[in-house]
Amino acid sequence: MTDIELDNLYTDLCHTMGSVGEQRAPLLLARFALLAMGAIGNADTVQTLLRDAADGLERS
Repeated sequence: MTDIELDNLYTDLCHTMGSVGEQRAPLLLARFALLAMGAIGNADTVQTLLRDAADGLERS
């Protein structure tokens, strides 16, 4: 995936989150995450991505 494609997809994600509304955005992200996990199809890869995504976001 190119940087331009990644940027376009991130923009689409932001627009989609906006279209479903602030209250439903977490549900959209959860559903997307489950679909992405299935598409990735590798538990180790998903675990690594999950850890990377959470890195630095833990509550203090």
